[in-house]
Amino acid sequence: MAADLRDTDVTVNLLLPGGPTVTGMPPLDSVPEGRKFLEHEVMGPPIVSPASDDAAGVHDERIVAAEFERWLHARNGRR
Repeated sequence: MAADLRDTDVTVNLLLPGGPTVTGMPPLDSVPEGRKFLEHEVMGPPIVSPASDDAAGVHDERIVAAEFERWLHARNGRR
């Protein structure tokens, strides 16, 4: 979809939580040993970010919410 819309005013990005997330869907005992559930709030900042002026030109990105700060820092470093 991102490739199809590349030359338009529509931006397309993929947002993933970055692991199993407390949503009420997966059973709480279904996380593999050594892992933990992410809280659903992890999605907040990366969901709001595309509406900001800072997101102008962000297109065809795979954004992992649990690593959002790292992604944002790396992206700002490319400017």
